[in-house]
Amino acid sequence: MSEVDRIKKQVLRHLVKNPATFWELINFQDSDIVNFLTAIKELINEGIIRYEKPYFYIVKDQGLQPYKNPGCLVCSPFSKDPWWKNILEKFLEITQDRPLPTSDFDQGFIRPEDTLKRTAFIYERGDLENSEIFILGDDDLISLSMALTGMPKRIVVVEIDERINEFIKKKAKEVGYENIEVYNYNVIDSLPKELCGKFDVFVTDPVETKKGLKLFVSRCISALKGPGSAGYMGFTHREASLRKWYDFEKFLVESGFVITDILRDFTIYPEEENQWEDFYRTYRIMKEFDLNLPTVDWYKSCLIRFEVVEGPRILEVEAPKDVRELYFDDESWATPLPSYLEKSEGGK
Repeated sequence: MSEVDRIKKQVLRHLVKNPATFWELINFQDSDIVNFLTAIKELINEGIIRYEKPYFYIVKDQGLQPYKNPGCLVCSPFSKDPWWKNILEKFLEITQDRPLPTSDFDQGFIRPEDTLKRTAFIYERGDLENSEIFILGDDDLISLSMALTGMPKRIVVVEIDERINEFIKKKAKEVGYENIEVYNYNVIDSLPKELCGKFDVFVTDPVETKKGLKLFVSRCISALKGPGSAGYMGFTHREASLRKWYDFEKFLVESGFVITDILRDFTIYPEEENQWEDFYRTYRIMKEFDLNLPTVDWYKSCLIRFEVVEGPRILEVEAPKDVRELYFDDESWATPLPSYLEKSEGGK
């Protein structure tokens, strides 16, 4: 969707229940004054809202739900509208028998409440309601948290782990969300043509190697429609140096994006729930020091949002030559060795 269309959505959901002044509405969206005024004028010209000083009023119902305030997602998530707590309870219930991570795909999921925090943040930015959403890799099951809101027009998940794919399809059916498609997909392969240029938003948690990172995001970029479309991704400081961040940010700019938000350590990977104690045997960091297993949740991820300003341009990226190069580089100190590599390399 365009930036102006996103503003319209953010404005209208605040007007569903109550009229609001210009100065109130400008705080309910994220854009500059020029684009905000353009959106307001278009809504008036389309007969969707009217202005009677000092308030704006809804004239035509656009089918949007009234604004649901999730509270401060950093300090007090889901503290305002109880609707969000209800979604969290449902999400916890339907995901309690989720597949556990496997080292074969460098998996690990964030806390369920953090998955919903991501969904709520996407909602706050105006990227959830009536949007077509592309998800590359979904061991966090954000597709299900989105489905529980009932807001997206369409959700497509592409994921290599067939266990996760079957789980998502089963649970989406249980909660009654029909607008979801799930594909078995390996990021090494090109994105199917029928998925290219079709989506408003993408979400991914890429591997963080130099080549794997750009490959993941490049596949996602190819799924986006154009200017105003947005990408969301998790990115750490644990296995990504500032030099890697710098190089990736240049890649985004060259692809036609601007970074709009970086929420540092927004999500946490819980040790107990992931049950990945055995993964530590092959971590490089464990071989550097004689360390005990952690007793705290130490692996954290930032959430980044970036938006298409031009294009987007699909840059040529060098594909990893094999699985090892996809998952490992000189900063991969807490990445498990896939079981099939461990066997072939004699546990080294």
